[in-house]
Amino acid sequence: MIQPWYKQFWPWFLISLPVTVMIVCGVIIYLSVSQGGVSMVVDDYYKRGKTINAIIEHVEEAQRRNISFEFTADKGLFTLKYASGQPEELSALRVFFIHATQDEKDFTRMLTVASDGTYRADIPEEIEGKWTITVEPFNEVWKVSEKYQLPKSELTKLRPLLYGV
Repeated sequence: MIQPWYKQFWPWFLISLPVTVMIVCGVIIYLSVSQGGVSMVVDDYYKRGKTINAIIEHVEEAQRRNISFEFTADKGLFTLKYASGQPEELSALRVFFIHATQDEKDFTRMLTVASDGTYRADIPEEIEGKWTITVEPFNEVWKVSEKYQLPKSELTKLRPLLYGV
């Protein structure tokens, strides 16, 4: 005697395949709706392009002035000193610390110069990973930016590079 179809293996196996796909699609749709707050699409490409060009001009200005720095970032202290291109009057500098993957760790420090020509600031003790360090003056005329693996206990050169702008 032949068993009815609902008691056999193959119909249930064949039915389970599309049902599994529908369940996975439902999970993916739910995750994309609930977790999809980050937009990878830029609305105004022209405006973004103008911004990138302005940033490139600032980096090129730092290259024209031959500005570079030496810095250390270790044990909660960030020190910065001109290696070349030091202006006659030292003004305050703004330093941006941008983490490569975790934007909640990003922070900014405003540095003023000490009598020995060194800029100092407190930074988090546990600063580890890949960071982009960007230095610019208060008037934003030039910009020096480079990527580093922190912490850095030895003096490290910071130069105005155009990659990653």
